[in-house]
Amino acid sequence: MQIIIFYLIKAICALIVITLNGFMKAYISYKLGDDRIKNMGKVSLNPKKHFEIIGFILFMFFGCGWVAPIEISNIYYKDRKKGTILVCALPLIMSLFFAFILIFLKNLVFFKLGISMLRDGKLFLEMLIRYFISFVIFNLIPIYPLYGHKILQTILPANKAIVFSQYEKLLQILVIILLISGIFQNALNIFITGINIIFNSINMFILRLF
Repeated sequence: MQIIIFYLIKAICALIVITLNGFMKAYISYKLGDDRIKNMGKVSLNPKKHFEIIGFILFMFFGCGWVAPIEISNIYYKDRKKGTILVCALPLIMSLFFAFILIFLKNLVFFKLGISMLRDGKLFLEMLIRYFISFVIFNLIPIYPLYGHKILQTILPANKAIVFSQYEKLLQILVIILLISGIFQNALNIFITGINIIFNSINMFILRLF
């Protein structure tokens, strides 16, 4: 029974992270002038609009994943390059912000107020924090359909972007090998732990002021 609850919590957390990130990317693109993306129904908090089976499975078994690809139309942006970077980077920044706020709430409840939480509730909170952080780290990898791919393609000069695209399949295979071997998860855990320590330290400092 406990294993079912564990995977149910993982699924709910994955859907929350996927939905919020998909919505934020679409919303930012829409606010920059991309009306087409709203007509596609992507500016929505409906999980169905952002769910992609492979990205979801990756969350369930490897602890990181992606949202359904959102084909933004940067031709509507005043500044195409700046707009594209904002659309891809801001959701990642917001994910870190959500993780920071959740860690703050956890520290406030457990340490400042001394309120105990049921085991499953604590697991849900910690899993959600982990998934927000892992989403950011994983999506910085410059392969399709991750955010890092679009950011790098936008930053690079056109000729270098073409050269990079020739090695993209090889990089995708490498990432898959690292995931299956567990090497990527080990590296991911180091980054997640580091970010958790930093956020916890900042939060505890803030809480000690009050």
